[in-house]
Amino acid sequence: MNKKTEDNLIPPLKSINHLLKIVNLTLLLMVLPFFSMTAQPTGKARTDIVTLSVKKQTVQTVLNEIERQTGYLFMVNSTVDTKRKVSVSVNKQPVSKVLDQVFSGTGVHYAIEGRHIVLSKNEKLDKSQAAPLQGKQKRIVSGTVYGEDGETLIGATVSVKETNQGVVSDINGRFTLSGDFDSNTELEVSYVGMKAKTTKIGNRDKINFVLSSNEEVLDEVVVVGYGTQKKINLTGAVATVDVAKQLESRPITDVARGLQGSAPGLTVRTSTGEMGSDPSIKIRGVIGSVNGSSSPLILVDNVECNSLQNINPEDIESISVLKDAASASIYGVKAAFGVVLITTKKAKKGEKFTLNYTNNFSWKRPTVAPEIVETWEGAEMSWAAGLRSNPNLSEQTNSCYLSWNLESIERMKEWNRVYGGMNLSPEMVMGRDFDVIDGKMYFYRSFDAPDMFIKKNSFQQNHNLSLSGSSGNTSYNLSLGYLGSEGIIKVNTDQYDRYNVTFGTNTSLNKYLDIRSKLLYTRYQYDTPYNFGPSSSYDEWYYLYRWPKMMPYGTYEGLPWHNVVTEIQQANMNKKTNNYARITLGATVHILPGFDFEADYTFTHVNRYTQTNGGKVSGWNFWGGAGMKNEVWTAETHNKAVKTSDNSDFHVLNALFRYNKEFGADHDLGVIAGTNVEVYNNYGNSAERRDLLLNDRPEISLSNGDQYATSYHSHEARVGYFARINYSYKDRYLIELNGRLDGSSSFPLDQLWGFFPSVSGGWIVSNESFMENVKPWLSHFKLRGSWGQIGNQDVGTNLFRPILSPVTTTWVIGTTGERSFGLPRAVRDGFTWETITTGDFGVDMRFFNNRLGVSFDWFQRKNTDMIATGETLPSTFGQTPPYRNFGELTTKGWELSVDFRHRFNNGLGIGVNAYISDATAKYTKINTNSRSITGNYEGKTYGEIWGFETDRFFTADDFDKDPSGKLVLKEGIPSQSYYETNGWFFYGPGDIKYKDLDGNGKITPGDNTLENPGDQKVIGNSTPRYEYGVRLDLDWKGVDLGIFIQGVGKRELWGSGSIVIPGFNYLEAWYTHQLDYWTPENQDAFYPALSNTGQSNKTQNFLPQTKYLLNMAYCRIKNITLGYTFPEKWMKKAKISKLRLYVSLENVFEFDHLGDIPIDPETQTATGDGGYIGRSYPYSRNTSFGVQLSF
Repeated sequence: MNKKTEDNLIPPLKSINHLLKIVNLTLLLMVLPFFSMTAQPTGKARTDIVTLSVKKQTVQTVLNEIERQTGYLFMVNSTVDTKRKVSVSVNKQPVSKVLDQVFSGTGVHYAIEGRHIVLSKNEKLDKSQAAPLQGKQKRIVSGTVYGEDGETLIGATVSVKETNQGVVSDINGRFTLSGDFDSNTELEVSYVGMKAKTTKIGNRDKINFVLSSNEEVLDEVVVVGYGTQKKINLTGAVATVDVAKQLESRPITDVARGLQGSAPGLTVRTSTGEMGSDPSIKIRGVIGSVNGSSSPLILVDNVECNSLQNINPEDIESISVLKDAASASIYGVKAAFGVVLITTKKAKKGEKFTLNYTNNFSWKRPTVAPEIVETWEGAEMSWAAGLRSNPNLSEQTNSCYLSWNLESIERMKEWNRVYGGMNLSPEMVMGRDFDVIDGKMYFYRSFDAPDMFIKKNSFQQNHNLSLSGSSGNTSYNLSLGYLGSEGIIKVNTDQYDRYNVTFGTNTSLNKYLDIRSKLLYTRYQYDTPYNFGPSSSYDEWYYLYRWPKMMPYGTYEGLPWHNVVTEIQQANMNKKTNNYARITLGATVHILPGFDFEADYTFTHVNRYTQTNGGKVSGWNFWGGAGMKNEVWTAETHNKAVKTSDNSDFHVLNALFRYNKEFGADHDLGVIAGTNVEVYNNYGNSAERRDLLLNDRPEISLSNGDQYATSYHSHEARVGYFARINYSYKDRYLIELNGRLDGSSSFPLDQLWGFFPSVSGGWIVSNESFMENVKPWLSHFKLRGSWGQIGNQDVGTNLFRPILSPVTTTWVIGTTGERSFGLPRAVRDGFTWETITTGDFGVDMRFFNNRLGVSFDWFQRKNTDMIATGETLPSTFGQTPPYRNFGELTTKGWELSVDFRHRFNNGLGIGVNAYISDATAKYTKINTNSRSITGNYEGKTYGEIWGFETDRFFTADDFDKDPSGKLVLKEGIPSQSYYETNGWFFYGPGDIKYKDLDGNGKITPGDNTLENPGDQKVIGNSTPRYEYGVRLDLDWKGVDLGIFIQGVGKRELWGSGSIVIPGFNYLEAWYTHQLDYWTPENQDAFYPALSNTGQSNKTQNFLPQTKYLLNMAYCRIKNITLGYTFPEKWMKKAKISKLRLYVSLENVFEFDHLGDIPIDPETQTATGDGGYIGRSYPYSRNTSFGVQLSF
């Protein structure tokens, strides 16, 4: 390894040495006390050997001495006589021999259960007289169920195996069973959080059970790349999602939204609450490259899934999140930023027939919504802002030609006094509600459009039916699902419907060959009203909240007015249909014991069919500034029908050999080697025709205007060869080696292939002999670490190819410009893919018989060959500088998770799972020409927000007046004249005063470079930091309560748009939270004196600054679910195996730092709001109930 490579690997070798020294020192400090403990007799180390010599002492005395010498604890049934005197003399004999001697001929028998010894007496038959019972007889069997702490267990289920007969232990842990039993009849005892236990009745009529803590946390099998591993043996960074608790019983529309807050390092964000939209999913930070999406690979049954909208949450069996290179690298170039690995439910051999039905009925409403001020209040605010640019203001007219002046403002106030609160009909009266004066429209009546046209609640329903079972050598499962969700607009509302079908089979043809198949089909349709806006960047939510309350939403002479509601009412419905069909055929060949060959071929076809159904809208149009006309106001470009079909075909072959072998008691080896082949085709076409013949029949064949058509086709292919070796020595020392050779058609011929290795290792310290003395309070302690590399192919389209772009020239022949091509893109020699290198160090610990678990990970991910723009070249080069592998982006972070579970003696069970994680990304190497703070520069932390530090409002005491009466700043107060450039805005009392950070007496941005930022500094960061999730689960006697909390500890946003910048569009709507603005009478206001900011969030009083920087940190009660499962004994009579009713609340409430600003703290910049925030499809709160029924 050369010096340069060594310096660029992560973590650097020198850092590793320091880290190892720290780890060694930490381990030494932890281990030394354990050794010192072994040097002192504690009596807690358990042994089976006893030395004892007593004469005529009570049995209790003998038992106490055995406990002292061995560490065992006795649990003694009241029927056992412990006051009886005995004489015992043994030397280094097993406990069993001593007990045989003490209780010989007494009918007392014992059972050694872990660290407990249970003593009980068969009152009817002494042990020496016992004889096996022949045939079934009427018998009564009773006993007590204990926990390993010696306390009795309430509510333990005691059943006769392979029958429906069973009882529950009472408040004293006792149970009684009666029936026809023989000596081979088996009793099974189970209890939540404990390991189930089975025993034969034999000739006993009293049987006590001691249940030990369930170590399923360690025994849990985790799905990893092309296989499974025990969680205890994991050496990579893998998180699992509790599917039942995270996805079931919640009124969610898709899997991705349900994953939010479910695992450390997994970031799920949505820009709006719109149905049918895919959230953004990221693992360990929100960026990994300046190219592509930095999104993880989403796999469903080891095959990529383009959208989680296609997966029914009820079909999911497990979800694993592979976060480091060691765990994800086996999936190749598309897994550079992690993998979300989803496994669906499968047909299981020997499974009994079961039928399940679940449903959920939900009502949703917006979490928060802006409130528009009254007509006169908004007009006065616009007037005050307008006076700053025009002191002689006499009238104002906005872009939709609503006009007002001081006289009409008084008319608005009068209308509000007289008619406000009255339930008037929508029909408007000229002279009362509006006037037309000199061709201008003056409206006085107040309309609350959101209240009139947004539902208080909208309905959603979800139904799922599944059946599974087996017949002979074939097992099967079938699942059907339906989700229907309506929008929240009262008129012509949007509607989302999804249908799911899943069918799988598994057949064992013989002992050498298993074959399997699975069909997955999803169809969803999303109907929305056609958008007559200038572009899809603005939706109906933008317009509902855009205009002041004087906007007429009623009728005049029975005809509607020009507004967004009229457009929605008269719009045809757009239809977006998605058909997702996938079929998998696979087989497993059992070549030798432990040696298998597996192959699966999957074909996926996705058809996305969109019908854009335009048309015309008519009514009273006043938007032209010439009064009102009854006419069609929509442009001819909207009078069209567009049909678009987008298709994808995806062929995937996964084939591998799998070998597992144990060598003696100490060596465990697992090997897989295989190939992954993927071929992807995307093709489609679009046809459009204008001038519809019938407005309500938007069809191309029923149109008579211009026609347009286009088509496209693209192709990708990937081939990978992979291998993985897992080795475990004495269940203490673990190592995993991965290697993958990848080829991708996204790269040039000389760079098609790349080999990417990874390695991980673990040390289960708790399995060392020197750790015995700390059990059971330290049940498990593992150190693990990993390092690996993965290539990243998501770097943009055709960056490696010298593409010639088609252009239309100015050379016209006839009426059409001739087509030609521009210059080819310049491509640098040796241009190759990005390499993502990840290092991870983790600690897993469990305490108190595995009741409490703690895991911690530190990681570093570095993109060492990031594709970046080339150095600036002279214009004589004639082309854009070629890209090069030059940049470097480093992400560092940590993750901490804690879980706890316990069941109390009264039967109450409690479970807590919590995590917190953090990640930051920094540009550690980038084009040295770039030093601008508005772009990317070396050393920049991704998401930085530069701005000014707010001092206070200017006051009258800050100014003097010059001879002309103009305000001038007093000496010593920094000038802000740099931002007084439009000829009318000058800072005065009530405006924002910024701090002079560089002390030069002027507030300026310098030259906006890192070396000279003027008075700017980093005031925040838009990256979510300290993401956390907490889940609390309680259950008691069939009642269960789950509370899920999710949040972000730190995130800032410099917002844009009218909701967060008062005066952004000063002639449009103002909002009630903006009424607290500065006036001479309200100098302690939140907002400054009103002004026209000219649709900018970087000017005047709203330069990016600390005062109005949005603190988007929040803590949200994401879900509360309360359920009740009916007792099994009640349900058996109806042949029902499970019946649960529940109530579930989603997005219940939140704690945030936004004050009165009406935006949801999860808000991102939204497309539907034109890139602004606060006026897009709202997030929703849901109230739901449902049933889960199994037969």
